[in-house]
Order: sequence, then C-alpha cells, then structure tokens
Amino acid sequence: MKKFKILLFMLMFNHLGFAFSETLPNETSPILLDDGNGIVKNRNPLIIAHRGGTADGPENTIPTIQSSIQRGAHIIWITVQLSKDGVPVLYRPSDLSALTELTKQTKVSEMTVKDLATLDAGYSFFEGQASDTENLYKIPTLKDVLVKFPHTEFFIDLKSPDAEAKQYIESVADVIEQTDSVDRTRIYSTSEAYIGAAKKYSSLNVFKSRAETRDILFGSKLSNQCKATSDQPGWHAFELTRNVEVVEHFMLGEGRTKTTFRWSKDDLSCFDTADNTIVLIGVNTQEDYQYAKSLGAYAVMVDSPKTAQCYEKHKECE
Repeated sequence: MKKFKILLFMLMFNHLGFAFSETLPNETSPILLDDGNGIVKNRNPLIIAHRGGTADGPENTIPTIQSSIQRGAHIIWITVQLSKDGVPVLYRPSDLSALTELTKQTKVSEMTVKDLATLDAGYSFFEGQASDTENLYKIPTLKDVLVKFPHTEFFIDLKSPDAEAKQYIESVADVIEQTDSVDRTRIYSTSEAYIGAAKKYSSLNVFKSRAETRDILFGSKLSNQCKATSDQPGWHAFELTRNVEVVEHFMLGEGRTKTTFRWSKDDLSCFDTADNTIVLIGVNTQEDYQYAKSLGAYAVMVDSPKTAQCYEKHKECE
C-alpha cells in the first residue's frame, strides 16, 4: 500500500489544532436487519470483485468477470483508461508490459483500441505463457463489458495517468449513456481532478473523493465529534486497514510516527448517521470479512470471489 500523510497536530503557542494536508442472474436477496433504530442494514456485506477478480484470473478481462459473476460477486470493480484514439478500455497499470507480452514500456494511451485488442492480457497471470489460444484474455473496451453483462453493477475506477480530465470523463460518460448503464455504474478515482470532472455530469453516479472521506474519518477521530453532515450524503470507498504516517508539528521541529488505521464501529456509525454508504477495500481474509460484517459495511472489495464464497459460510477455503 502507498502511504499517505495525514497532518494530525499543529502545536503553537500551547494551542492544539488539527488538519489533513450485475444485478446477478444467481443473486440472492441480501438478508436485511433492523438495528432497532429504524435503520435497515445488510446482514452480509455485498461482494465486490476487485479488477474483475484479480486473484482468480487475468484482471479486467471478460472471462474473469464472467467467472466472478458465476461465483456470486454482486458488483464488479473495473479499471478504465483511454486508448490513443480516446476509447475507454479496461487496464490498470500505467505500463502495458506489466501484464501483456510487450517487452518495452508502453502506455495505454500510446496504442489504438484496435492494436490493444491484439495483446494478451493474461500473459503475466500465466507467467509468460500464451494464455489465450482462443482469444479469450484480451483488453476489452468499456462498451464491450457493459454490453456483455447488461444486468451487472459496475464500479469504474479511473486510472489513466495522462488523460485530460474533461475528455476522459466525457468518453466514459458517453459509453455509460449509450449502453443505458447509468443506474448500474458508479465512478471512483484517487484523482481529485477526475472526481471533480465526473461530478459535473448529472447522469453519472460518483463516489466521494478520498479527501472528502479522509476529512470526515480522521476529523471525527481527532475531535471525538462526528464530522459527517446529513446534507451531503454519498458513497465512500476506503481501505479497511491502512498504513499511515502521523506528522506532529512543533514550533522547533516535527515528529513522525508510523501507525496503522483500522475502521471501528464508531467510525462507521458516524457515516451512517448522515446516510452515507461505505465500501471497504482490501478485505481478503475470513477474519477481515467477519470484522467488516460486524461493523455493518454495505460492501467489501475482494481479490478472489472464489475464496469469498467461503466467507459468508464462515469457513476457511482450501
């Protein structure tokens, strides 16, 4: 995990302050519980297949997405970049040689969608062996995927490292609207620019930015007062557990402390009171799943939907 720095303390003149520089064919209805306060929650968190199911098959490919749906994943998380000719395609790394047979560093934006379709997106997963004699593991377009799975819900992670925000969002929005997928897609990005551009489209469903989530989360922790406001509810995605570095500033220097953040029931309750929806990222063990469930998380992101089938049954998979 990449570390992010949170400015926790600013000490000056003895005053302390704080700042932070497919609806599935085989889907079963989640069991709903009333917590006694009229708030209805899912008994089990929904399962989100990270990059289509990155631990079970070549990530962001149609066969892996299909397998995850068959294994009961409720939502598919996909990563989208723009090709040289401006077509949204599924691929995560900034370098095509990271996952394909290319040996030279090449950006997605340096190849047309036609050329990208010739690459073997399963090359790295199968350890350098040709994976797709039947042309299965290719880099699909966003349109290919939304058309192939018309009843599946998708969370779309925008990761083009060099795309202009307005053009990027416009290209993605056009595909979503053309495929009548507005009600089953939601945009996410770690880029403030991409989230800001996406919010300008009334037709798009958009996650809150990470900065907005952090401000509520850590601001509430430090002040012992919930910072979530009911007039701005939304969807938040954040790691269940996150390594952080605390920077404490003094008049004559600073102190740094490495620590680990983990969501608590109080944290989630704060967001719940303002009608927010929480997605917890990086839930890849039975222990983490059960903990997320105890918190009342709406959904959890897993690398292996195959293994996650056992989480709901409260047993370890082989």
